[in-house]
Amino acid sequence: MRGSLAGLLLVYNAISLPATGYVMQEISYCGYGDDEQGNVTFKYFMTFNHMPALMYDTYDNMFFPCPSVPEMRAVVEKYCIEFNTKPDMLNYVKSEEKRCKDEIKTFWNGTVERSVKPSMEVFFPDQFNGENLPVLICHVWGFYPQNIVVAWIKNEMTVIENITQAVRAGDWTYQVVAKLDLRDSLPEDNYTCIVQHQSLDGPMIKTWKAGLTSIQIIKISVSAATFALGLITLIAGVICWKNAKKSGYTPITGYDDIN
Repeated sequence: MRGSLAGLLLVYNAISLPATGYVMQEISYCGYGDDEQGNVTFKYFMTFNHMPALMYDTYDNMFFPCPSVPEMRAVVEKYCIEFNTKPDMLNYVKSEEKRCKDEIKTFWNGTVERSVKPSMEVFFPDQFNGENLPVLICHVWGFYPQNIVVAWIKNEMTVIENITQAVRAGDWTYQVVAKLDLRDSLPEDNYTCIVQHQSLDGPMIKTWKAGLTSIQIIKISVSAATFALGLITLIAGVICWKNAKKSGYTPITGYDDIN
């Protein structure tokens, strides 16, 4: 039935309108509001050359011609009467409306109600945004939805800073970079980053205490290994020299000794 309408519209316009091409579209629109209990908007209409030709009214359960195509109004009115008096088209559109409303729960759970747990890391960078100031970073990422609380606690007692503003990460998740200035810190101070998010059963906690950074640890380890290798080589050389001296061997120092 829908195909016959499209064919009739094409024939009618090929005769009456000086156009070279035609586009017929059947559009079902399903819109959701801000609560999962309802507030669903369903629309069904047909367009001809991107202009609405007829539409279905969900309140009256009837098809109506659209006023935007006056040249085809007689044709559209005829098919609106046929659609409204025969059950096939009405049943089809009502089934589309029911499917729209039935899918709202799945849509809601997969989008608005989606919950993803965050990941976090606390570290001391060599630089932060080109600055050489001592700062501590608590990076929290990969969580959804956006609402989150990231707090810094000093020495397990004092809340230094609360951060609740997250930014989009570009992959349907959010992230927070919490920076803490350490210029007034003492060697014995320790700092804890606490994350609270609706996806967590309890807060995520990571503690940092002043000490060597990972880069410093690597440099010291390499230096220690180099020193140890040199010391082993020196000891081995001394042992070889003492053994050679005990055996009476005298190293050759020049050609004069040979002559």
